[in-house]
Amino acid sequence: MVFALILMTVSHFGVSSEAQWQTVEEVLAVVGNTPILQSDIELAALVHIIEPENDEGKDAYRSRLLDARIRLEIEFRDLEEGGILYRLNLEPLPIRNLLITRGGGEETLATNLHSAGLDWPDLDELVLRMVATEAFVEQRLRPNVSVSMEEIEAAYQQLLVAEIAGTDETLPSLTTVSDHLRRLLVERKVNEEIERWLQRAKERHEVIRFAR
Repeated sequence: MVFALILMTVSHFGVSSEAQWQTVEEVLAVVGNTPILQSDIELAALVHIIEPENDEGKDAYRSRLLDARIRLEIEFRDLEEGGILYRLNLEPLPIRNLLITRGGGEETLATNLHSAGLDWPDLDELVLRMVATEAFVEQRLRPNVSVSMEEIEAAYQQLLVAEIAGTDETLPSLTTVSDHLRRLLVERKVNEEIERWLQRAKERHEVIRFAR
């Protein structure tokens, strides 16, 4: 589908009455009333909010970047409009530093941002979204997740006993692996909570995607 265009300028040359249109930005998607711009995806690529997969083409990576950026915007807008954003404890510096490192360091990233028509406030807007969603997960979702001993025992049977049965490997005792299994189950449940939150947020925020 042809990309929607936004922020277009008109210039007149000499005495010609014909308008000359220049595309300044492209809208790749809209989340609620918020556009996701081509520059948003360029920024996401510069700081590697997701990493390319092996043998992944440029178009496929760009599409996944757009998916990730749409998801991030849905989550952020849901937190903002629900008033939760302002009740979270946000610590942006660690993620900001991480993204700068992924972008090749402060000097390299500054040059690349300038080349893309971006600046540090654009990075800070991205950081805010990432920090907010992470804070919500850690401060609101994770504390509500619990794992019972019965679930750990079931995971022990499914993930270890069944896997090792019929092999020469020594089966570790439940006691030695219970902490590892607990962490594994907690992460699984947290991920399930995140997906449920995302699905509810999608119902509240319309998404229109113009680019593949």
